Amino acid sequence: MMNSVSDDDGFNSPGQVGISPATLAQAREFAAAVGASNHGAQIVSIGWAFSVILGEPGQPEQNRGACLIIGAYRRDQVPKEFIDVIDGLELAFQIPDNVWPPGAQGIVDIDKTKPFGLGLR
Repeated sequence: MMNSVSDDDGFNSPGQVGISPATLAQAREFAAAVGASNHGAQIVSIGWAFSVILGEPGQPEQNRGACLIIGAYRRDQVPKEFIDVIDGLELAFQIPDNVWPPGAQGIVDIDKTKPFGLGLR
């Protein structure tokens, strides 16, 4: 992968990260649920979490490790120059170069074997 992460909160430049059609469909569903459709108040973000710990009341916490996560930022939290528009959906990516597997194509895709169902290819 090319050097694609900015010094601006780790956002990738538009066009540096691709997204599969299945992941784009999932991102659209998420956008609709959080008010990030049609230039809404939120921007969907797909980013790399170096550590995710999940817990349910009364259950021990589970360390899921490092993985991709989907979330949303308020529009004013994402610098305009880092908002990518893919097939009409505004997205922000925060994926460091060093987490991509060797030979990766730079695409976020569905991977049901990973926490949250997203993987890098």
